[in-house]
Amino acid sequence: MNETQIIIIVIAVILVLGIIVFPLINRRSFNKLPPDQKIRILMKEANSMAYFKNVSSGSTGVLYFVKNRRKILAFPWKLVDGHMLCSRKNPFEHWDYPEEQAPLTEDEQKLTLAELEKYNKKSTVKIYFK
Repeated sequence: MNETQIIIIVIAVILVLGIIVFPLINRRSFNKLPPDQKIRILMKEANSMAYFKNVSSGSTGVLYFVKNRRKILAFPWKLVDGHMLCSRKNPFEHWDYPEEQAPLTEDEQKLTLAELEKYNKKSTVKIYFK
């Protein structure tokens, strides 16, 4: 074998690991974490005032909304007829984190709905409410 062929094979293996294998391992390990560690990771990942992360496991999952790296609102969903349907009766009732679960004010509800609309416009998979 030629040196260039060996180099090309090594690069291909590294790309396959980096593009396919490692993200699958990271997603699976995130799903197995306890809730407090998930919260810590979500707050570190949040790079803007409003951040969304969709964590799915088959036909169910949770869409996390992180506001100001301080508050988290979770939208659990189920896949129904190809749509992510929120399975929580009143998702805008209270914050899921911090622990005190303070109720959302009217301004926070309006901001959250506006951010969800922006997310639905950008994302290929949209969340729907009953």
